[in-house]
Amino acid sequence: MTSSEIHNLPDDFQVSTDDILIYFYANNKSSVKNKVVFTKNMFCLLQHGVKEVQTPAGKETVLNHEMLMLTSGSVLMSETLADNGKYEAILIFFGNKTLFDFCARQGLTAHKKTNQKTVIKLVRDEFLNHYCDSLKLLHQEHHIQMDELKVQEILAYIQSKYPEKFRQFISQAFTDTADIKLKQVVDLHANKGLSITELAFLSHMSVSTFKRHFSDIYHMPPHKYIMQIKMEQAKALLSMHKRPSDIYSELGYENLPAFSTEFKKQFGLSPKQFQDGLIKKAIELEA
Repeated sequence: MTSSEIHNLPDDFQVSTDDILIYFYANNKSSVKNKVVFTKNMFCLLQHGVKEVQTPAGKETVLNHEMLMLTSGSVLMSETLADNGKYEAILIFFGNKTLFDFCARQGLTAHKKTNQKTVIKLVRDEFLNHYCDSLKLLHQEHHIQMDELKVQEILAYIQSKYPEKFRQFISQAFTDTADIKLKQVVDLHANKGLSITELAFLSHMSVSTFKRHFSDIYHMPPHKYIMQIKMEQAKALLSMHKRPSDIYSELGYENLPAFSTEFKKQFGLSPKQFQDGLIKKAIELEA
């Protein structure tokens, strides 16, 4: 990194990623006050060297036995090489979608909205040291599903071992804790046949506000997402040999023709044709 330009991370690493990236960063030159814009939240597990982070709320130094927890946003960052001439860190990037999902499953909400970006750091304990070792072992055979599991692992550990620091972190990460409430409501009720108006009411939002926040979180309109959930549930129920006439009301449809029309629109088959295909495949496998 150089201090003369603005770095957007993790985008500048030019590694294809969705919401999660585990990146092994190394540098052989010290640098001062790099302008860095983090487009995702980041955990930094420093291995060699010293990091200095300047935020609007102040400055913090991070040593190689510590872990830095930083939410998305702009900071000034300096890097100093260790005595062995190395600067190395394991960087764990994850967006608010991953954090929303985790907090919704755990029933967590932030204490309050915060306007100041402070630096949160931990002294690495035995678990976190072993966690670093596990990431190094997995690094040789990179797989996005393993990255997702490892991010869930460290979020769960920090939330359990350092709950106050974790709540401070999510307070900084979430500009509006209503988004967590919305995610919890949708995860619990999207397949219960409730209307968008009813989901908005349970989220303590107007319909227009609900739709706007929903699109920010799920990157699609609520009716499209709910339809996908219903159709996947329909396939699961039909695979259990339940009759279409027995499940349409459970999925929130007023009558069987409405359900059948939507199912065929989504999958190109009627519910009955879908079930007949499953039966045919089962017979072929047994033959």
